[in-house]
Amino acid sequence: MAGEVFKLEANVTGRPIPSLVWTKEGKELGDTAKLEIRSSDFHTILVNKDSLRRDGGAFTLTASNPGGFAKFTFNVKVLDRPGPPDSLTVSDVTAEKCVLNWLHPTHDGGAKIEYFIIQRRETSRLAWTNVATDLQANRFKVTKLLKGNEYIFRVMAVNKYGVGEPLESEPVICTNPYVPSDPPQQPEVTTITKDSMVVCWDRPEHDGGSRINTYIIERRDKTGLRWVKCNKRTVSDLRFKVSGLTPGHEYEFRILAENNAGLSQPSAPSPLYKAMDTIFQPGPPGNPRVLDTTKSSITLAWNKPVYDGGSEITGYIVETCLPEEDEWTIHTPKKGWTATSFTITSLRENQEYKINICATNCEGVGEPAAVPGTPKAEDRLLPPEIDLGAELRKVVCIRACSTLRLFVPIKGRPAPEVKWSREHGESLDKANIEVTSSFTTLQVENVDRFDGGKYMVTVENASGSKTAFVNVRVLDTPGAPQNLFIKEVTRDSVSLMWDAPLIDGGSRVRNYIVEKRESTRKFRVIAKNAAGVSSKPSESTGTITAKDEVDPPKIDIEAKYSQPVVVNAGETFKLEANVYGKPVPTVHWMKGNQEITEAARLEIKNTDFTACLVVKEAIRVDGGQYTLLVKNVGGEKTVNINILLEEKLEAPDLDLDAEMRKMISIRAASTLRLFVPVRGRPAPEVKWGKAEGEIKETAQIDNTGTYASLVIENVDRFDSGKYTLTAENASGVKSVFISVRVLDSPSPPANFMVKEITKNSVTLTWEPPLLDGGSKIKHYIVEKRESTRKVYSPVTTCNRMSWKIEPLPEGGIFFFRVLAENEYGVGLPAKTIEPVKISEKPQPPGKVSLIDVTRKTVTLAWEKPVHDGGSRISHYEVELACKDSEAWSVCASVKALETVVTNLQKGEEYQFRVVAVNDKGKSDPRQLAQTVVAKDLVIEPAVRPKTSTYSVQVGYDLKIEVPIAGHPKPTITWTKDGAALKQTTRVNVTDTAQNTTLTIKDATREDGGMYSINIANALGSKDATIEVITLDKPGPPTGPVKLEDISAESITLTWEPPTYTGGCQISNYVVEKRDTTTTNWVVVSATVARTTFKVSNLKTGAEYQFRIYAENRYGKSYAIDSEPVLAQYPFQEPGPPGTPYVSSYTKDYMINKTLIQDCRFKSTPLEEGIDKPSESTGSITAKDEVEPPKCETDARYNQTIVINAGETFILEASVEGKPIPTIQWFKGDVEVENSARAEIK
Repeated sequence: MAGEVFKLEANVTGRPIPSLVWTKEGKELGDTAKLEIRSSDFHTILVNKDSLRRDGGAFTLTASNPGGFAKFTFNVKVLDRPGPPDSLTVSDVTAEKCVLNWLHPTHDGGAKIEYFIIQRRETSRLAWTNVATDLQANRFKVTKLLKGNEYIFRVMAVNKYGVGEPLESEPVICTNPYVPSDPPQQPEVTTITKDSMVVCWDRPEHDGGSRINTYIIERRDKTGLRWVKCNKRTVSDLRFKVSGLTPGHEYEFRILAENNAGLSQPSAPSPLYKAMDTIFQPGPPGNPRVLDTTKSSITLAWNKPVYDGGSEITGYIVETCLPEEDEWTIHTPKKGWTATSFTITSLRENQEYKINICATNCEGVGEPAAVPGTPKAEDRLLPPEIDLGAELRKVVCIRACSTLRLFVPIKGRPAPEVKWSREHGESLDKANIEVTSSFTTLQVENVDRFDGGKYMVTVENASGSKTAFVNVRVLDTPGAPQNLFIKEVTRDSVSLMWDAPLIDGGSRVRNYIVEKRESTRKFRVIAKNAAGVSSKPSESTGTITAKDEVDPPKIDIEAKYSQPVVVNAGETFKLEANVYGKPVPTVHWMKGNQEITEAARLEIKNTDFTACLVVKEAIRVDGGQYTLLVKNVGGEKTVNINILLEEKLEAPDLDLDAEMRKMISIRAASTLRLFVPVRGRPAPEVKWGKAEGEIKETAQIDNTGTYASLVIENVDRFDSGKYTLTAENASGVKSVFISVRVLDSPSPPANFMVKEITKNSVTLTWEPPLLDGGSKIKHYIVEKRESTRKVYSPVTTCNRMSWKIEPLPEGGIFFFRVLAENEYGVGLPAKTIEPVKISEKPQPPGKVSLIDVTRKTVTLAWEKPVHDGGSRISHYEVELACKDSEAWSVCASVKALETVVTNLQKGEEYQFRVVAVNDKGKSDPRQLAQTVVAKDLVIEPAVRPKTSTYSVQVGYDLKIEVPIAGHPKPTITWTKDGAALKQTTRVNVTDTAQNTTLTIKDATREDGGMYSINIANALGSKDATIEVITLDKPGPPTGPVKLEDISAESITLTWEPPTYTGGCQISNYVVEKRDTTTTNWVVVSATVARTTFKVSNLKTGAEYQFRIYAENRYGKSYAIDSEPVLAQYPFQEPGPPGTPYVSSYTKDYMINKTLIQDCRFKSTPLEEGIDKPSESTGSITAKDEVEPPKCETDARYNQTIVINAGETFILEASVEGKPIPTIQWFKGDVEVENSARAEIK
């Protein structure tokens, strides 16, 4: 033990007498104040006084003489408090916490290090404060520090001999290792709409030593003063879409970065941006063309641009340039030109020019459109043209007596000559005709029916002539019906026939009025036209007698029908004949033996006196013999007509105009109209199609034999592409395609797929959209969405066709999507249909163990993989192969971590491996370390406890796992203190093939004791013993409490240690006292180390009771109380002595001032006689004298006193004062009291 003396002795033999040398760690030892070496010829002893920890070590005694040498080593361990810990470091320092790390002391004092004590102090103070006690680990996080303070930390190890020396750290200032980052770069705004803007910025130049956690986006209205936060969630990207803006307002933006140290300063604000839909420069004007040229001018025309840039076209610029030069001259006025035609003047005659036309909007001048070729300034010879308006192309209807005015625009260079005429040469004397270079007019006043008809106008110049006509209908009284005659007369009816009036009065005759006159039996007819005007009556029929007439039917047919009639396929032919007979015969058209009825292509127009059959668009089956049959009561008549059908074939043709041969560009949501004329014989069958897709179901398709049209309303990006039009007939096939580009945002990126998945990342790949929306793809937007949420969040904006998204939480489930963006906006997304789980195939299973083997089975067990790849392990596959074979086969598939492989061949040697499987695939295999022979094993029983002693604190759980072996499987028996172990729900034993486990829950004091394990099978048995020590607070000290050395001021208490110490050493006792007149207990001392204690400072005559607690590291015991005792001496004061008398006296003795033990005293020497009295003292007041206390110490106490561990030290001081002062000793703020190791005198 430290402080004690240890001796090392040895007897030595040898001749001649050997010389003896003591060494330690290679150094020779000699006598010192602490170390004494005494040697004789054949004996030596080494004595070490006041032993310290450092005195331990290896002492070597070497004896040597000419015959050789001999050595012996003494290993000495001094049991003491431990030395200081090693390598105390302070890391991870922040404003509020830091982490301490240290190593165990090099010297543990000869006992196990039980725990560590950590203290701290501010460098501005001297007092140390406990941070942690009873700490088992070699690492500790110190919290609740003050920012900016400087601290020193120290660590002390504690063993059963006490607290060891401290190891102090270097001073540490509590500040964060990072600061707020620099402000982000000045933001920019990219995409602007009327209610949103996309803000972009760059990272700060320095992140302040900590990763940027998020960015704060703030905006400020131009009219406001306050900055408003725009984002509610974490923003890690360098772009953010700010929405909810007020249209027309101007905004500026700034960005703040946030790291672990807090927010940075805000970035410089962006310029002001106005919330409005983005405006671009317009596209080029469409179809620029030359309308006219002269020797000094060129007249141009164009169409509005297909794309106006999002803003109204404000004007156009027309500029010219000589072909051999690059300098352009603007001809339009500075204030702008809004029309879509313009005449360039002041040009040089016969000079060619390059001409550009540009559109302008509020954003600026758009892309130019060049006029094809190099137009020349020269006079043009233009053939004459007549521009009849829509009204003149119809029939011009006018009331009789009104004025007819015909206005006809004309063109031509030189100015054409104009001539008016009528179709049948009627006179134009009534007409007033006017002619200019650009128009001609004809005016007829007070028109009548004779002014109706065709008016023809002819224009002619040196380049040609052109004629047009205008149909004029004068609404007037119709003429009388013509040629009234009697067709048939019967006894009760008359059939009349007449011809229409020669003049219908300018409108169609709607009906006729037949009148009769009974007296003369005459008839007449009046015509009435659409204008409601009746004509004059026709001539009367003359007198008619009503009687029946019979004439056999007759057919009058043209001579051409006597020969076969040749008809071309596709043409319409008509068969006609006049029919006579009374009564009026019925008419029937026959082909073969079947009567012809009307159909889509067959039309029968029979009257009482005519028979007519019309066949439209004749086809091959329409050829053959037709029969006309007429019948009445007078008989019937037939005529045969032969039709010879010839096929006149014409290959189909589709006539695309120049505009359709180009790319047709159209804005989204507009209407697409495609119209194509069609020719061919027979009429071709026309079909519309679309390359790489199908035409919308809502498309309106109208196909006839002469044209094909396609109309698609509200077009979108998917309507872009090549539209095919195919016309087919017997003569061939003709196909054309029309390219349509819809200016829209892009379609979804193509072939979007998940390329790779790891436990914390996903790699996505895609290809450009099939439809780019008529504009170049600017970039792609990658977004993700957790399966539990509904909103996608942006990941990045990139120009690549792949992106790796990381880090992602392992095991998380996400949806991903990619969107392409062009100048028209963000397109449709391509997204994952099924959710993607962030995982990969698992790592191999852990160690594979052989549990059991028989001649037909093998039992295997294995550990879980270190990592399951982020996805739950679905099952394990066990594979086997014969030794030295690579032909592995699955022999078991299980979910558990153990399986039995069956159906093995006895004596065969196998190798096994295990594979983990999750939804991402199979792991690499983990193979059993050794091959296995299928045979029954025979193993003697064995039990191998890891240690012979286990400790458990009362109330805690204890689990003792003891490895066992044996085959066949042994029986296992547990006993406690010689009796069979009784198993309960709290105490139970579980057995496996490799272990037997004792589990004790909520341990009690009774669970301590000796446990025995017996393992037995057919080959024998083995035993093992384990001691279980229950750790608890101790039992009460053993009484009774003895009261000794009782006085008026103190009493000495004595007791015995507790019977039950709680499984560990008693650290101290607590002594309390109580005045029996009260119920309050007062602690006298809480650090009593021995079983005896002197209680002082008692009140004389008071009655006291004392109680004592025992205390160990787990707590205090119950108390043991003493009997009440009075604080007084065991004796009383004596009574007064008897009356003194002087038995004898002389001149030299009489009085004594010393203590007299006997009842007699002799006082000497005395002087003879009585001396004269001295001077008196004067008046004296009876009172106590007072002097302040003084304390004097030796000068050596002014320095720090160094004491070796184990030594005794004394502190002394001289104290003066009146009355006598009370004396107290303090250590720090705690008063020092008498104890086993501290004594105050």
